[in-house]
Amino acid sequence: MKIVHNINKWSFIITLLLYITVIGGLLAQIALGCIQVTLGIILLTYWQKLNNKSKIHILIYWGLVLIYGLTWFLFQPSSNDFLLFLYYVFIPMGIAAYFVYITYRTKKASNEFQLTYI
Repeated sequence: MKIVHNINKWSFIITLLLYITVIGGLLAQIALGCIQVTLGIILLTYWQKLNNKSKIHILIYWGLVLIYGLTWFLFQPSSNDFLLFLYYVFIPMGIAAYFVYITYRTKKASNEFQLTYI
């Protein structure tokens, strides 16, 4: 779990740093989304070995991802700059930050149970 968390943490930090050049941050956010979905699938493969708290957080994460993904196709915000910023930057980065928290907690819990091989 340490590797999963480190990949997730550093890709999130790099994305935040690239937001200095707004366009770089938006492009990095696409890569971050792909990385996090892949890591989320990896966590699902270890479902039986995770504690209940981690399972609940992962289910919440996937619920947020699915809701955001569905609204991407069904709803596009108006030309209001604040709504566009909220929809394209703040909400996805909030979900990404939550996933960093999930991988941190999962890594911490896995250290107690010696699941250090991923």
